[in-house]
Amino acid sequence: MSVMPEVFPSVADIPHYDCTPGYQTLQPATYQQAGKIKLLSGHEAWHVINYHDVKKVLTSNSCLRGPSNLPDAPSILPTLTPKDLLLNLDFPHHARMKRFVAKDYSASGLAWLAPHIVDAIENLMQRPLATARFDLYQDVLDPLAVQINCLLLGIPLEEKDYFRVLSVTVQKANPQQVDDLIEKFTALYTYVREHVTGERQHDDEGLIARFVAMRDSATPPLNDDEITAILLGSLLGGDQNTLTVMTKIFYALLCTGTLWQQVVAEPETIPQVVDELIRLTNLGTASAFPRICSEDIELSTARIPAGATIFPDVFLANRDPEVYPQPLTINPFRNGPRHLQFGYGMHHCMGQELAKLEICTAIKTVSRLAPDLQLAHDVLPENFIWNEGIILRRPAQLPVCITRKQG
Repeated sequence: MSVMPEVFPSVADIPHYDCTPGYQTLQPATYQQAGKIKLLSGHEAWHVINYHDVKKVLTSNSCLRGPSNLPDAPSILPTLTPKDLLLNLDFPHHARMKRFVAKDYSASGLAWLAPHIVDAIENLMQRPLATARFDLYQDVLDPLAVQINCLLLGIPLEEKDYFRVLSVTVQKANPQQVDDLIEKFTALYTYVREHVTGERQHDDEGLIARFVAMRDSATPPLNDDEITAILLGSLLGGDQNTLTVMTKIFYALLCTGTLWQQVVAEPETIPQVVDELIRLTNLGTASAFPRICSEDIELSTARIPAGATIFPDVFLANRDPEVYPQPLTINPFRNGPRHLQFGYGMHHCMGQELAKLEICTAIKTVSRLAPDLQLAHDVLPENFIWNEGIILRRPAQLPVCITRKQG
């Protein structure tokens, strides 16, 4: 029997789910007219929020990422990042790197992880299930994300206490602590590079060993810096970004109640529920990286001149009412085009299949083990502690309890 709610919940009713954006509005944007904003770097950018325009920017080879990762260039970050990171590459260099990892990060290439995710959750849930109250984030989701990513990459799990301190600092990207950010970013890059060059030991079956071994399959072959850049993105995204989205989705499911009942009663709808929540879920205070126009580009909401900076706001594009009627409503069964949360075109997220697999498997397994799970009553969602940052923003706690049914 279907438990489809008569009225779907709204993301606006979930405390603190949305954040204050990390830019200053100079001229408000609408879905009919592009606006202007000031980025963290102090540069002015065209603010594009219309879904079709954002999609056009994301797929355009004339809207470049590389020039915004140069000294004194328009940026949402307080420091530069390695030039070989996929997020900084443009055509054709990006395509070469993306082809190299495509098979291993495809749905079929990652399917082998599913039973490991189930086993990990069942082990992590053993002790919490015996208690009346536990923290779903700290006891289950946080250790799950790092355990699975270490398995995928071949990194010894005991190294997590070192690299995770670094990765959290990098993803928060606090503009008030730039020196510490640069120090931690440098240390994290060095750590990954030591795995690539063989100075650190890793599992022969993981992606680190695989990418190093197959480097010559790229044309031209990948050098150490390029492999390091790919794996740095994997280490950050596969752990911290997946954890952020997974935590916020569990929070939304439990906060609304009706969505949790939906996934418990009809687990086959979990992928639809997750996809709809991903549409509405931002990683941090920024939803995209700025682009620099190499030539004029004609959008429906503005004509952007060559040399100008564009901020293609994925967060607001995913809420375009012309594309998603009642955009704040969490309706897993809506009809509409693919959302842009994982990017689009060349810069679509390398780890999107990993995130979807891990989140869907986690929801299916936790809801099977604890169908009566709910947020604890002694701490209101309005009072939850959050980790706040540019690329990382999530609850730092998810206190939950299990209501035992009598009889």
